[in-house]
Amino acid sequence: MSISIEKQVGPISVNELFELIQKAVRGEMRRFFELDQELVAEPPSIRKIDTVIERMEATGKYNKGFLDSLQKGMERSKSFK
Repeated sequence: MSISIEKQVGPISVNELFELIQKAVRGEMRRFFELDQELVAEPPSIRKIDTVIERMEATGKYNKGFLDSLQKGMERSKSFK
């Protein structure tokens, strides 16, 4: 992709800035995919439903109806016990 805009942004042109951003993004993507090959997929940790609900209740931010609904959903999930 080639964009030719010659407006100055500080000491460099918009076109030069755009090219620098593209180069940085390509480098980050390359590093991401290199690291991705080393990652090992692991199942999510199993959490205790009671502990999660107790901690959420302790914040005082959630009403009982929401917490009851959340608990029912977590009981159907494989990530919670």
